[in-house]
Amino acid sequence: MSTLNDYQLIISDVDGVIVREGEPIWENIQALRNIQNNGVKVIFVTNNSGFSRILLSRQLSYLGLKVTPDMIITSGLAAAIYMKEKLNVKSVFAVGEEGLIEELKNHGFLVFSSVESERNLPDAVVMGLDRLSTYDKLSLAMRCISKGSKFIVTNMDRLWPAKDGLKLGAGALASSIIYALRRDPDFIAGKPNTWIIEIAMRISSVKKLDKILVIGDQIETDIQMGYNIGADTALVLTGISTVDDVDRSSVKPKYVVNSLLDLL
Repeated sequence: MSTLNDYQLIISDVDGVIVREGEPIWENIQALRNIQNNGVKVIFVTNNSGFSRILLSRQLSYLGLKVTPDMIITSGLAAAIYMKEKLNVKSVFAVGEEGLIEELKNHGFLVFSSVESERNLPDAVVMGLDRLSTYDKLSLAMRCISKGSKFIVTNMDRLWPAKDGLKLGAGALASSIIYALRRDPDFIAGKPNTWIIEIAMRISSVKKLDKILVIGDQIETDIQMGYNIGADTALVLTGISTVDDVDRSSVKPKYVVNSLLDLL
């Protein structure tokens, strides 16, 4: 059986792999620290567009991992890179939190306020998880899209696990507009879209898919993403998906482990 050290690039999820509801998952951290010390590249990917990569890199470094902001890809970063490279977008209206706004501004986009978006149609509406969103804000986003703004979604996660139970994910917010306008987004940046893996391969300079392992705790996002592009996948049972979920799924991870230490 292959081990983590046999790969050149590990693409690892954060929630459910590194931390669970803010608490460190030490077995997985120990395994990733071990392979980093052996020279294997690790890039962390998260569908959470609200994270600031600077703050997240500090948090992960505090846990003993070697992490700089450029080793982290959020769905907000993935959306910003896509719009910069593939679309003629200059101005945006964002439904999202600080990490998303930070990425959009860092990539040179003009971020319109609600008042500005009422007066001037933004080139795109970018939607992520926004825990302070209001009915009026969602309605404004819907109106902009109906008038011609591009509809960009950071991720379609239905739910996210919080300490006090499951909460609505970014996909649930986006679905209100999908339903209202009877149209799909123009682009969904996050997992399971393979766009994130393409960015990770570019950042790491690893070009061979058979040298890449995608690690995650959810079949429908992490494992599906690796499966879609043809990379090896490892489901770690420290987060959301269970062995029963694997049995029911048509997408089978190459490895199913209780912790990443099982792969050393």
